[in-house]
Amino acid sequence: MKGLIYILGFISTISLVGCSKDYPVAKVGGDMMLRIDVAGITESTVVANYANARAATNTTFSNISRTSTISMGDDKGGFYVDHVMSQTSVGTIVESVLPTSEILSFSDRSATISPAAIPMQNGYRYRIFLYNKNNGQLWRTLQGTAGTPLSMEGQKGETYLWYAYSYNDSEALPEPSNINDPSIETSINRDFLYASGEITIASNLQEDYILGITFERKVAQVHIKIDGTVLARFATINNLNAAFDRNDYLKKGRFSVRSNQMNTIDVVPTEIIFNNPSPDNTWERTYYTVDPASISKYNVVINDLPVKFDEVREEISQRNLATYYGAANKPTFTTEFENAAIGQRLSSVLNLNYQVSPLRILHISSGASYGYALERGPAWDFLNASENFGDLPESVIKMGSWSPGQGSWAGGNRTQNADENRMVYAATTAFDNRLAERLAATNTNNRPDIVIIGYDMTNIRPSVARSLNNYLNSNGVVIMMLQNATSNDTHSFFNTMFGVSNIGTVSSGSAGAMYPIEGNNPTDKILNGPFGDVRGRYWGEDAGTTLGLTNLPPSQITIYSYGNAINRSSVTPRVTMFKHNTKNFFFIGDGGFVSYNGGRSFVICPFNYNTVLKRPLPKAYGNAGSGYSAGSRDAYNSVVIANIMAWAVEKAELQGIRQWRYAGPPTP
Repeated sequence: MKGLIYILGFISTISLVGCSKDYPVAKVGGDMMLRIDVAGITESTVVANYANARAATNTTFSNISRTSTISMGDDKGGFYVDHVMSQTSVGTIVESVLPTSEILSFSDRSATISPAAIPMQNGYRYRIFLYNKNNGQLWRTLQGTAGTPLSMEGQKGETYLWYAYSYNDSEALPEPSNINDPSIETSINRDFLYASGEITIASNLQEDYILGITFERKVAQVHIKIDGTVLARFATINNLNAAFDRNDYLKKGRFSVRSNQMNTIDVVPTEIIFNNPSPDNTWERTYYTVDPASISKYNVVINDLPVKFDEVREEISQRNLATYYGAANKPTFTTEFENAAIGQRLSSVLNLNYQVSPLRILHISSGASYGYALERGPAWDFLNASENFGDLPESVIKMGSWSPGQGSWAGGNRTQNADENRMVYAATTAFDNRLAERLAATNTNNRPDIVIIGYDMTNIRPSVARSLNNYLNSNGVVIMMLQNATSNDTHSFFNTMFGVSNIGTVSSGSAGAMYPIEGNNPTDKILNGPFGDVRGRYWGEDAGTTLGLTNLPPSQITIYSYGNAINRSSVTPRVTMFKHNTKNFFFIGDGGFVSYNGGRSFVICPFNYNTVLKRPLPKAYGNAGSGYSAGSRDAYNSVVIANIMAWAVEKAELQGIRQWRYAGPPTP
């Protein structure tokens, strides 16, 4: 009997464990070739109804109505978790295909996945057994590799029963010790596939016999992912310990290849899922079980989540969010699936978030429709859009709503912020007094968390300077977009802020000037923030002139632009955009930095955004000069101000005028 095995030109690369053995089966006809390859993996399962297969989403950890178990409170501020579940076939990965918002919006989703086969990954191994049907003896057992067809000698006129299994990975599969009745042990860490069939080789067959293996799963997959990328914008996550509340959810079995039966099912004690830090703040684990019923409902407990908040005082920066409200109140998530079955992917994703409470903004400008201080028009549309700052699953910055159905900025509505949150600048005593009242610590009614100043404040009068500096010293947040302010009053304001006496101002540049954005730090939240990366980009001057500051103490600021416009011949030694390193202050030397009119001018209104997605967009900008072609590069004003607003929100939440929610000591 011939025992030669051929591997289609890849003889040296395919492991044929046990192929040298001869198994005594009598010949009936002449020799022929069996050609074997993997046709795919069958994915056929019923996806359970989402309305019944979802845990409570947006589970909140707050000190409002807390009990010994996780409760839903009205205050969603601080640390909270979106819990998303999906129940699909293993070959369908919902959370990689659909955004979280679409998964959460399913209210009644029931479907049957078609039983089409999906490919097995090339290089994954399987083992096949062929038994002579007439006498039950083993003809051959070979190890094969998906994507590389096997060839073996067969006998015309014979009928074979064949069986194949795979762990759906690239590890070698040795020949079982009992070849007459092989049994294979499953693992909670590996997939398990199986296929079987019967073939009869006709006596007059003149061509090779093609055998395509279509596997089916004999286990259910349990997928658990914890995503802390949003939380990590506010705090460094030093570790995560998440575990099952019991250790008996996962089971293995011993599978009889010839009888297609799962025997000797045993619990594999498993409790800890994750217990480590992660460089990308995501944790993901996949298990397999032979008993889907035992995993159709399970609890995951976050036992340990020590973090260090970046922008708070050092003495209160270290917090364990798993136990802050007491060890008895650890975050616990119940995941439940309807009709869990073999072949399904039972997925649970926990998105660790930090949601800022609603904030109040005071906008100071001329009140024109251009929205110089983001208070009205398209600039307000961008700011007030929940897609950007809100409590939607897809919100870039997670913030609560100040009133049901409203946005995140207290008093704001769909078209503009409230009148009480907008002040039209005037160089008058009445304006000075009103501003002082609004910013004073004694104002417990509507004191703003953030002040945004735009055109046409062109001078910082002494009373305004005192009010702003007092506000900054009590941790208020100020975004100042200022131009033409070259008076001694303005100098005095900045000198007082920095504790020096020699700061000056220079007003130069003109409409359409394009300034390079300085810095290449990938962790700088202005340069590379949640709304986009502006490193190596430019910002454009609106219709006026650009204000620059001189003699700023370099150790106290982070500089984002100077006075060297690429489309101007003169270079002025000045700083035109900077952030104070210890106070919540951001300066831009253009009062019209965010002005918008919807036009395509290269010299006015550099703000731009997507009116459908509400996201900031760059705008082709800049007039011709010094070798620069008009509109040949983009001004990134919109992305810069969006990142600045994200910075301002974080400052107001963690280091602002109100006490931070985690400033108090943890509950024992």
